[in-house]
Amino acid sequence: MAYILTSRKGGTVRFEPLKNGVVEKESESYSSTVTSNPIENGAEINDHVNNASGTLNISGVIIGGSGAINALKAMRESRDIITYIGVTRMSNLVFTSLKFDRSYKNRNGASFSATLKQVQISSAEYVPMDGALPMTSQDNGRSDDQQLAKTANAGLMTVSLQSVSSASVERHGEAYTQPSSSAPLTRRTGAYNGLAV
Repeated sequence: MAYILTSRKGGTVRFEPLKNGVVEKESESYSSTVTSNPIENGAEINDHVNNASGTLNISGVIIGGSGAINALKAMRESRDIITYIGVTRMSNLVFTSLKFDRSYKNRNGASFSATLKQVQISSAEYVPMDGALPMTSQDNGRSDDQQLAKTANAGLMTVSLQSVSSASVERHGEAYTQPSSSAPLTRRTGAYNGLAV
């Protein structure tokens, strides 16, 4: 069976037994975190689960030269996105660790271990900026709602086209100048000074 690491930019490394090496061990790992919020009686409410990205650990032996070693290093150096096909199949992987151990037993190769982590690929939203686009349908009085239609777009400020009566302005001013009768003017108890009694 062949074990294949394919990258988008850096090519492919194909491990074939007795030719250039073999992947001896594959290990998949998945984890999640759960939110914990304490409540009054000492219990916790766990109400949300966040799934972390998957991790793939592979290890094996490279024989017959440094071609595969150099290709793996190039994939890591270029921060390339990799697809792995072996017993396990995973895509959208990046190297988080790559290690080579050389010894006299394998003079033209090395044993290796690698950790790869799955990444989520997303892209930013694109909005063309070639013309002035209104923020909402409410701009420039295009709303079906009569109250919203009275608002006009004036750049960074919004101008209301509705007039306010002088009596309304006077009542508004009095609301802030007249003393309030609903709240006591003095405290009935002393203020808390932070010291326990």
